Formats: sequence, structure tokens, C-alpha cells
Amino acid sequence: MKFVVSFLGLLAFVAAYAQELPTAPEGFSWERLPELKSALLKPKSWHVRREERGTTVGYFISKEPITEHGGFTTGLTFQCIRKVDRAIGVPASAYIAQFADAAAEKRKFDERRSFRMGPFDAVRFRYISAPANEASVTIVNLLIANDKTGTVFVVIFEAPTETWVSDYKVGEVILKKMLLDDEI
Repeated sequence: MKFVVSFLGLLAFVAAYAQELPTAPEGFSWERLPELKSALLKPKSWHVRREERGTTVGYFISKEPITEHGGFTTGLTFQCIRKVDRAIGVPASAYIAQFADAAAEKRKFDERRSFRMGPFDAVRFRYISAPANEASVTIVNLLIANDKTGTVFVVIFEAPTETWVSDYKVGEVILKKMLLDDEI
């Protein structure tokens, strides 16, 4: 069953049972993730790359072409990690909470929220990474857990802090509406 995960205000959840994808916002198209029975919004001029390693499938949607090593400056990383519960011995929802706690020990968060979206638990946090002698980058992490299947979706949008306001207008559209299958 597909769900449209909508992140508006306090984050609303809307179930969509249709086979067809909803109409994409102007300037976007749907990027299907066939093995995940899911889809993400992609700005029409942006680039996509897919990678798979072990039980993790990753998609990258970026403003600029993605380098051979997967690098980009502005864009979204979407990873699906299956069977997290079996690998580490805790439910997927506990894993995302632990992940966020560990990140909070290393980073100063500008925001952090935990919430439930239909069958999914989620944690969202934002911080600025400013390594020495490098331009700072603003990063939003959205961790989505499915305890029924033991799956974790890791969604990261990042952009240079200098251009964050304009870049995040695009990133926010992507983050606010994702089609995720609750059986994955």
C-alpha cells in the first residue's frame, strides 16, 4: 500500500491508495524508485543517481551533476535500509531515535521533532556543518521508521548555508511529499 507522506506545518499524513502517481507540483516530476515501490519529487532540471550496497538502496537527487564518487553540493540523499531491527536488535523506531541522539551529541541542532505519520515513526532535525576552512552547509535529516518491516528511510537535504533560503524552497517541496510503501 502506498502512502503520500506530507510534511506540512506539524506534519500531516494523507493515505493515497491510487495506482497512479498524483500530479507533481509545477517544475517537478516524480522519480520512481521501483524496487522500493516508492517515488520522490525531482526538480525537472536536477540529476538522479542510484546506488545499492548490501541491504541499503540509495537515491541521490542533486542540483548539479553528481560526481563519480557521489558528491554534490545541493541536493537530497534518500536511503532505504532494510531489516534494521534484525541487524541491531532493536525496532526501527528505536534505531532512528538513537541515531538522532548520537547526532545531537556531535552537532548543535537548530530544530528537532519526533512524530508519527500513519504507520511510520519519524525524527527530523536540522543543523549547520561548518568545517574549518570550508563553506558551511545547512543539513536537514528526516529519519522514517517502519517497525512492521524493520525498514528505515534516511532522507537528507543539504545546501550551502549561503544559498540555503533559496535552495530550501526546492528542498522543502521534495521533503513535504514522498510516496512510501509501508510494506517495504
